Amino acid sequence: MSGSKAFVARLHGVPVFDPAGDKAGKVRDVVLVNRSSDSPRIVGMVVDLSGKRRAFLSIGRVLSIGGGQVITTGRFSPKGFKQRGGEQLVMAEVLGRQVTLADGTSATIEDLSIERGRGGEWRIDEVFLRRPRTGPFSKGKTLLADWEDLRTDELADTDSEHILATFEDMPAADVASALLDLPTQ
Repeated sequence: MSGSKAFVARLHGVPVFDPAGDKAGKVRDVVLVNRSSDSPRIVGMVVDLSGKRRAFLSIGRVLSIGGGQVITTGRFSPKGFKQRGGEQLVMAEVLGRQVTLADGTSATIEDLSIERGRGGEWRIDEVFLRRPRTGPFSKGKTLLADWEDLRTDELADTDSEHILATFEDMPAADVASALLDLPTQ
């Protein structure tokens, strides 16, 4: 696999290897920056290194994504990961969000497809969505939409309602882990 397209939710926990084949850590989250005129740009990944330390891996240092692994140049930020203004963590802040589609209907973001574009830049390509339930025992229908089909002004800030909705169906251990990933702002 060339590694030019991947779904973010499937990257959680995937091992990260350096070019020599040594395991450097595992993917914890993906970091994006919203843009007003285009789909969000992926700037990097948060990687759990051995010893419970988290580091930032610039997306420019990723050689390949695919086959259940991420291959890097082997260079990580020497400082621990610290979220900057304007950055969002996909798994902690974006997945599980309620959004409105261009046609006025609502859906929940379940996954994001990221794709390497021209010049090696990674961006969000498609969004895997789930419509609201139609009955008490049913799951909503799913659909794959382009980023441009969403009203993206709703993704600008994280609020407690979206966070609680994300945690609603998660096991307690996953909630605790996700709470640790939330920004301190």
